[in-house]
Amino acid sequence: MICTFLSTLVVGIFMFQVWFTDRRHAAAGYWCLSMWVGALCTIFAALRPMGYPLLTVGLSNALAALGYALMWAGFRVFDRRAVHWPVVLAGPLLWCLAYLFLPQVSGDVNNRIILSSVIITAYSLWIGIDIWRGRRSEPLPSRTMSAIFFLTHGVIYSLRIPMAIIAPVQLAHGSAYSPWFALFSLELFAHTILAAVAMLVLIKERGEALYRQLSRTDTLTGIANRGSFLDDMRMHLSGKAEGTLMIFDLDRFKAINDTYGHVAGDAVLKRFSARVSSWLEEGMLFCRFGGEEFALFAPGQGIDHAERFAESLRREVAAMGVSHEGREIGISVSIGLADVATFGTDFDRLHSAADNALYAAKEGGRNRVMRAAPAAALTGLAERMRKPAALSVAG
Repeated sequence: MICTFLSTLVVGIFMFQVWFTDRRHAAAGYWCLSMWVGALCTIFAALRPMGYPLLTVGLSNALAALGYALMWAGFRVFDRRAVHWPVVLAGPLLWCLAYLFLPQVSGDVNNRIILSSVIITAYSLWIGIDIWRGRRSEPLPSRTMSAIFFLTHGVIYSLRIPMAIIAPVQLAHGSAYSPWFALFSLELFAHTILAAVAMLVLIKERGEALYRQLSRTDTLTGIANRGSFLDDMRMHLSGKAEGTLMIFDLDRFKAINDTYGHVAGDAVLKRFSARVSSWLEEGMLFCRFGGEEFALFAPGQGIDHAERFAESLRREVAAMGVSHEGREIGISVSIGLADVATFGTDFDRLHSAADNALYAAKEGGRNRVMRAAPAAALTGLAERMRKPAALSVAG
């Protein structure tokens, strides 16, 4: 009892610290309450030799059910599911009604063991099932182990029911005495420690996953950033995969910022990103490369198919417009294409070719799609290198 009390108390303190430090960890708040309710339950249970069965038996078992119910609620919150308060209160209420109004429960320790085991087993199994279901939406490394742990605990705890029937425990000094009951109590103590570890590890893993996601995401548009795009591109190109790189540039974006303001410019970037994202085919990589420049890689697509896709996208963007503060902002995009079959798997060469094609599209009047050709790419690069030199001489 002393070990269980101290463990639940300390774990509750840790959970409170996690919740108090970052209120986004709402689940930690539920788990904190669960542990502290469990600690209070242990205090009342330890006082059973002193009498007062209404508190030491009735209230302590109600608190045990409530502790598991709050733990279940915490896992629901952790997985962003609704907490059904009738379910939270069902276990404690069932125990209270049975203990107060059924002499078969209040007067028989084995019936009390059976009822409390049914309640705690139900919550434990439900927790395990919820954790398991969450693997599909958030496959954290410890999910499977945590789910198995709670499911196993539920199964083990349910064995108290047949044991109370086959080998009834004896009541002495207000407490149940039996070798098998002692073993189950030891398992419950171990479960408390392991449950706390599972909770803290899941919180840590979620934080790490969110950090990795943020490090790979453009903060304004929510799509991939340049770094994550380059990492994914290298993986594709290292496998000698076919595909086409597309470089997008929003036409006259500086004029949009100057005319409508930077807030409107941000709205254009977000709207454009969302529209292109909705058009992506399976396996395509799309990112914000920087400023008003975006990149898209279509793995497995030759230049002809990619050009048709880019042309459809160009027309879609030109027709959509962006509403901002009652004004309609017209936008268009220029797109340059370069394919792996022509320019190889070296990203720098592929990007340079697509960038030159984009430059040619803008020079040709904007709002158009241009594909790179090897000779044209070299000519375009040389032309772009000569211009600054010419300007320098003129100056």
